[in-house]
This record gives sequence, C-alpha cells and structure tokens, in this order.
Amino acid sequence: MVKTVELPNDGGVEVIHHRLDSPSHGIGVAPDNKTLWVTSILANAVIAYSLPDLKVIGRVGLPQLKVAGREPMASVPNWVTFTPDSKQIYISNAALNSVTAIDTVAMKEMAVIPVGQAPKRIGTLVAP
Repeated sequence: MVKTVELPNDGGVEVIHHRLDSPSHGIGVAPDNKTLWVTSILANAVIAYSLPDLKVIGRVGLPQLKVAGREPMASVPNWVTFTPDSKQIYISNAALNSVTAIDTVAMKEMAVIPVGQAPKRIGTLVAP
C-alpha cells in the first residue's frame, strides 16, 4: 500500500443505505498517467488526484436524480473511461440511466448522455 485516500461524502444527496458499503465503483488513471480519477457515490462526484503524489486537484459534481417528494438522490456513478488523449472522461450513472462526459482540463461537465437501463461498465474503443 502506498497511500490511503479518503473519499468525500458531502454530496448533499440522498444515498440508498446499501450504497454506504461500497462508496465507489469507478477508478481510473488517465492515459497520460498524470491523474487518477475516482467516483464517489456519497459525494455524487468524481474527484481528480495528481500523480504520483495523490493530491486533490479537482472535483466535478454529477447530475442528481430528482423524484417528487424526495430529497435529490445520487446518480450512483460507476465505471470510468477516457479518450486516448486524456482530455475527456466518461462516467456511467447507474441510477440516472446516463453517461456524463467531462472535460478533464476545465474540470467541467460537457454533456449528460441518455443511455440504456442502469449503465455500469463502460470502455473506450479506438477504431483505425
């Protein structure tokens, strides 16, 4: 073990109780090997850490699930994948049936893309 990183849990969203046992499902090193990105269900965000020192360099909030009569709920961010140039990261949002595209340089949401039911594992394919 090199270092333990504590994920934030201050998302201000409701989280289904069984999610407390597994606060993150997504972790990835950008292809340029300069950053580590980790999803946090409790913070409803993705956090970027510099490599190799693991210092927090940014955080991008993810969309919230809004249901009438309830507090906003986490989108339940899952797996991550990057574009080969490390300029974008994509995060599957299992509770929102969507994928969030984020600009890794600006640390800003670019789009929320509707997809099929409960997306989880995602990957990047580069065609010649």
